[in-house]
Amino acid sequence: MGLQRRDSIVLSKSELELFKLIKEGVLGPCTHLMDQKEIDLVLKTQRFEGEFTPYTLAFSSPKLSFNELSEKKTYKLVCEDEVVGSLELKEKFQIKGDIKSIFNPNFCYIDETMRTYIAGDFELKASKIKDIKQDFLSLKAHFKAQKITAIIANLDPLHKAHERIFRWAIDNSDLIVIFLMESYELNGLDFELKKRCLEKFVDLYLPKERIFIFPLKDLSLFNAHLNVILEAKIAKNIGCNQIVVGQNHAGLGLFYEDNKTKTVFDELAKNFGIEVTVLPEFVYCNQCKISVSTHSCPHGPSYHIKFHTNSLKELLKTGIIPPTIFMRREISALILSYLFPNRFKNIQMIYNDLFPHVLLPSKKIKDEDLYEQLISMYQLTYMV
Repeated sequence: MGLQRRDSIVLSKSELELFKLIKEGVLGPCTHLMDQKEIDLVLKTQRFEGEFTPYTLAFSSPKLSFNELSEKKTYKLVCEDEVVGSLELKEKFQIKGDIKSIFNPNFCYIDETMRTYIAGDFELKASKIKDIKQDFLSLKAHFKAQKITAIIANLDPLHKAHERIFRWAIDNSDLIVIFLMESYELNGLDFELKKRCLEKFVDLYLPKERIFIFPLKDLSLFNAHLNVILEAKIAKNIGCNQIVVGQNHAGLGLFYEDNKTKTVFDELAKNFGIEVTVLPEFVYCNQCKISVSTHSCPHGPSYHIKFHTNSLKELLKTGIIPPTIFMRREISALILSYLFPNRFKNIQMIYNDLFPHVLLPSKKIKDEDLYEQLISMYQLTYMV
């Protein structure tokens, strides 16, 4: 929320990250806050400089005072009491009611309040998005990648159905980009923890040279997982030519245009030229004894155990280790050691007593090590 001070405009973390995406052209060719003429054009044509633009870059805040703003004046951009950049105010204007903006794409105002908007070019002092984008372009050039697949996920938590999706994408691509989102639910796992889990999994189980992780930290734009068009747009602008989504994605649906029934795939093919692959739901089948898709398994729902993320998260948050049919032991161990730090008072003694055959020389035993060994033991079956 942009709280205006005398010479500054205060941004939330999420707004600042959106400014970074705009500046780097990740959201399209417009790299500034749109003025009223540009907004009207985008609302009318859904185009900016010839490119499909479903949302305006219109920035407003209830705290912006129209009378206190001065055009052609440079304002400091401030986030959490730190100056992060500057904005040269080109134009201030007011619009009554709601307009379609990238800053609130999934929100609809129902009142007719007059809102103040600001337009102009801005500069940012530092941008991790810029560095991440450059790293990706270097990797793409190094491998001369032609088919690049995007996967946008919140991994809350990372489980074996995600693994199936990753492996399918690797088999069908030169390079895959995993856009890691913030968690939507209030009880979601910490972003940095999810990033560590993903990095560890990639390092242990995937050809890591063909995986690029694109973190979308502090961004609420994608975390509701509602808008596949926005997801496809960011993927296309980064350089991907395919995006993979699950069949239960909330953004896949029908709509009507010119008295004709259309799907989101019609929009993506027409406006982005990006291929969309919808993968079926993955489950664990008690009859097949393996993770399968609901399309390929002949057994009914009574045999299928679903990868329900909220239930897996609830198990972890109560300190219970999920079965390994759902999650890799290294991932469960990492999450549990984060959620319950220093849980064991005599961890070195417990580890040495239970697992003397797997002593880790010259290494201090951590909670994570103990969890991994316990999970390994749970997988074994003996006749006593």
